[in-house]
Amino acid sequence: MTTRLYADLTVPALWFAGTGLGLFAVGLLNLLALREPTGLGRGLALATNVMTTIFMTLLYWLHQAGQVLFGLVLFAILTLCALAAVAGARSEAEARA
Repeated sequence: MTTRLYADLTVPALWFAGTGLGLFAVGLLNLLALREPTGLGRGLALATNVMTTIFMTLLYWLHQAGQVLFGLVLFAILTLCALAAVAGARSEAEARA
């Protein structure tokens, strides 16, 4: 995708590619938290989703593009799901105690 938008290897091109890799890594972390639902995995997914939602909010504030809005909504939903998973795990642990 980066090579279609940027003809040369420049700092903006690397920032664009790096952001894409970062968002891909966040997605992988969410998949890992689903597959191996430990407290640490859920907590890391929640923290990462919160930071990514903040990042996407700031990005949308600066650049009101459809793909940015889509990413913002996606990560806001992922944040709410991760929050629900952490809260549910705490409730289950308290019920066992």
